Amino acid sequence: MKAKRTRKGFTLMELIIVIAIMGILMAIIIPSWGYFIRRARERDANSKAKIVFNAAQTAVTRVCDNERSILNKYNDPNTDSDLKDKLEKQIYMGNGEFYFYWNGKKGVKIDASTGAAKDESANSKNNGLLSKSINNIAGGEGFYKIYVKNYNVQSVVYTSYENGNYKGTYPKGMTELSSTLLDKIRSTSIKSIDGTVMKQLVATK
Repeated sequence: MKAKRTRKGFTLMELIIVIAIMGILMAIIIPSWGYFIRRARERDANSKAKIVFNAAQTAVTRVCDNERSILNKYNDPNTDSDLKDKLEKQIYMGNGEFYFYWNGKKGVKIDASTGAAKDESANSKNNGLLSKSINNIAGGEGFYKIYVKNYNVQSVVYTSYENGNYKGTYPKGMTELSSTLLDKIRSTSIKSIDGTVMKQLVATK
C-alpha cells in the first residue's frame, strides 16, 4: 500500500525571502513607473505649449499689423503731445515686453516690470480679443502664460489644470531644463510663474 504524499508548503524563511525580494522589486519599479508617467504627461503638455505658442504668435502678429502705423505716428518726434495721448490709448501691445495669462475663463495682460495685471479694465476688450484669437487656433483648453517682447512670442508655459503638476514649456521643453528650473516650474502654479522663469525658456541662438 502506497503511503500518501503530503504537500510541503513554503517554510517561514522562504516566505520572508520572497517578501524581501518583492519589496526590493517594488522599490525599484514604483519610482521608475512614476518617472515615466510624469515624463509622458510633460511631453504631451510640451506639445500643447507649442500649439499655444504658434497660435499666440499668429494673434500677436495681427495686433502688430494693426498697431504698427499708430506706433510709428506715436514715436514720430513731430507728433504733438495731445495727439500722442490719443494714440497711446489705441496701442494695446506696442514695443517692449509683457506677459499674458489665460486662467481658463479670461485672459489678462501682465506688466513685465511689476508682475501685476496691466490696466485690466481699460484692456478688457483687447484682452478678450487676444484670448479669443489664440483659443480659436489652440482649442481653448488648459491654462497658459505667454511671454511677448516687441510683438514676438518668446515662451509659453502650459498645463491642463490650474494647479496641475504636469506642465509643458516651449520653445525649450521640460526635458531641456535644469533640475532646479524643473523643480520650480513643477512646484509653482501657472499664475505665479514669474518673468525669470519665462525668460529661461526662450530659445537661444
